[in-house]
Amino acid sequence: MGISRRAFLTGSVSGAAVLVLSACTTDAPAPTGSATPTGSAPTPTPTPSAAPTGTVAPAAFRRSSWSDDPYALGATSHLTPGTTDADRRLLGTPIDDRLFFAGEAVAASMGGTVYGARQSGYDVAAQVAEVAATDERIAVIGAGIAGATAARSLVERGYDVVVVEARGRVGGRVHSVHDDDWPYPLELGVGLLEGSGAVALEAALALARVRTRPLDDTLEVRTSDGTVDSLGDAADRLDRAASWASARAGSSDADVGTSVTDALAGSGADQVSTSPGPDGVSDADRLALVLDDLLPARWGAAADDLSAAVLGDDPSADLLPTGATLVTSGLSGFVAGLLDGLDVLRDSNVVRLQYGDQGVGLRFATGESLSVDRAVSTIPLGVLKSGVPEFSPELPSTHADAIEALGVGTREVLWLRFDEAFWSTQATVWAVLDDDAPFRLFVNLMPATGAPVLLALTGGEAASAVADLDDDDAVAAAMQSLAPYLDLVAEGSPAPTDEPSADPTA
Repeated sequence: MGISRRAFLTGSVSGAAVLVLSACTTDAPAPTGSATPTGSAPTPTPTPSAAPTGTVAPAAFRRSSWSDDPYALGATSHLTPGTTDADRRLLGTPIDDRLFFAGEAVAASMGGTVYGARQSGYDVAAQVAEVAATDERIAVIGAGIAGATAARSLVERGYDVVVVEARGRVGGRVHSVHDDDWPYPLELGVGLLEGSGAVALEAALALARVRTRPLDDTLEVRTSDGTVDSLGDAADRLDRAASWASARAGSSDADVGTSVTDALAGSGADQVSTSPGPDGVSDADRLALVLDDLLPARWGAAADDLSAAVLGDDPSADLLPTGATLVTSGLSGFVAGLLDGLDVLRDSNVVRLQYGDQGVGLRFATGESLSVDRAVSTIPLGVLKSGVPEFSPELPSTHADAIEALGVGTREVLWLRFDEAFWSTQATVWAVLDDDAPFRLFVNLMPATGAPVLLALTGGEAASAVADLDDDDAVAAAMQSLAPYLDLVAEGSPAPTDEPSADPTA
């Protein structure tokens, strides 16, 4: 029996208890092509349970689980109705020139992205350098891309830096999994680089010899019976909403509490026909796909929970990963390279942080402590919301209010590898126009890499439901959702022959 979307989102799938796949949440081995930690062994590739005769199942899969990760408690941050980038800047304001902040949640620009996180590392290093003598010792809490960038920048300025990381690996929400059973490293966090903000990071990756592959900008939309359809003007309606919200923001009657839903209503962009066309799909169905699945997969939250400001100037162009760049040799290795030669304390979870005129004291979960002159915190917003670490004295109300007001987004990825392709389309991004499909957005990596690998992307409510599925149910839900695209199953045809012949890791 198939898994309906309603059952999927309400958690009523049989056997859908919370079961986190150990291979997907434990520390993966460090990349071997860059400066990385040593001594970790590859984790076994999880394989799905045997499929019934006549059905298709992936040869292997991997899952992210950022909402359950105690050192992340969410994949990203976002602006909620009533917040602006000013709230990010408030959260990033240094306290008494002793405690500093960096990370995607406090990024002055490109907030909520890996690009913003990286830039915030440079920005916070400059803040520290304005007040600290070069003989001072600086602690950087968190070895993700923000912390690693800050630490490297401070060391290059002559400071004595120690990096404190709660996990047994570096990278934070950049998490590359190296496994010989896969054609290239899997990215359970950031792996698809999109938008104008990606340019600087892509240039840095090229200098560091981290390999990437461009994806084409093709999109295919199919209904439940496999009929090729389209999004119509559904994505363009986000542009109308964004323009309305932008114009309103500059008016005297501006409402800072405007959500994406409000902007759609205010602009009239939510007025669509509910009458089905010849294929049984209405414009309302297409808009629902955008709002219920594509929007949350991109920004991590539903339209009601997102400030209209997140849409930017061209949301229809930013909505899907068409034309993105795929990292194929491990983004974690890039982060590890920034930390090469630095003092990094792994498995050191900070549970108490005391700051004052004499410096900063860190207390770890192990009971050990560390004293430094100043500290940079890159602790994710989701963790700060949980009350960890304990701050002494308590954070100023400006910081506490910003922590409460900003939103934490949920985004998850499910990697599926097949022995051969059971689909004929060469489109890169697939969308499913079916309310009963648990997964409605996929990325086909075969045209770019030559390997039959698919990504299932979810966000918001759907991603939270994914986290509650056990592994077999998650894979079954993905395969059910993929049915409209698996048009080579019955024929038993070989994979398409126009794939690239080059090794994706070459």
